[in-house]
Amino acid sequence: MRNSYKNIEDRRKHILDILSKEKTVQINQLSQRLDVSQMTIRRDCNKLASMGRLTQHLGVLHYVSPEKASKSITRERIKKNLGIEAAKRINDNKIVFINSSSTAIYAIPDLLKKNVTIITNNGNATQFLTDKDNATLILSGGSVKKNNVMEGDIANRSFLSMRSDWGIIGCAGLSLEHGISTPFIDEATVNRNIVKNSRHLIVCADYSKFDSFSNFTIGSISDIDILITDTFVDGKILENFRHHGVEVVQVPQF
Repeated sequence: MRNSYKNIEDRRKHILDILSKEKTVQINQLSQRLDVSQMTIRRDCNKLASMGRLTQHLGVLHYVSPEKASKSITRERIKKNLGIEAAKRINDNKIVFINSSSTAIYAIPDLLKKNVTIITNNGNATQFLTDKDNATLILSGGSVKKNNVMEGDIANRSFLSMRSDWGIIGCAGLSLEHGISTPFIDEATVNRNIVKNSRHLIVCADYSKFDSFSNFTIGSISDIDILITDTFVDGKILENFRHHGVEVVQVPQF
């Protein structure tokens, strides 16, 4: 009988638990310990590797901590794909707010090719400017942090002084109970204003953000029009978002 999705998820969590303690394990050892075939273990590990949670070479598995996974090439590729998908949803002649998210910023290169106005508090957006851009890029201004993110009164006034057609944001946590959350209080205020003054809201969130809560809530699930995520998220979780009226888009990862 084919394993249920929960059994598969539990087994993959068990694999990560073992690796987190031992750091390096051979596939044949895992097969024996979990009492499943090596083919099954390989299939699980291929999935976990594509999520950036482990690496494998010649049948040996190496653990990747969540902290390192969040900065890995694999996760950056996932985040980039989500941002690109978000940009596809925006038509010409629109005003777009974009927050300081390292995922939402990946929407900017494609948006710059369109006849839109982009307002963001992420100073890193300027790295994407070219001589061929059609869009207008406006920085919110404000107190600049080390990561080139702008916050404070000036940034807040920028997003309170106008309304956008679309807001594109990333987050640190996303759950039905706690809504959309972020870890920094000053950025949280800016994010709340982006959510409040966007007629339509796109949230870009990879698999690691679900059923998680960071320090400060910036919006509720009812604020989200489109949720863009990857194919690693539990289908039951996403179905709950759909039941709350959210359009869910899953982007295949290659």
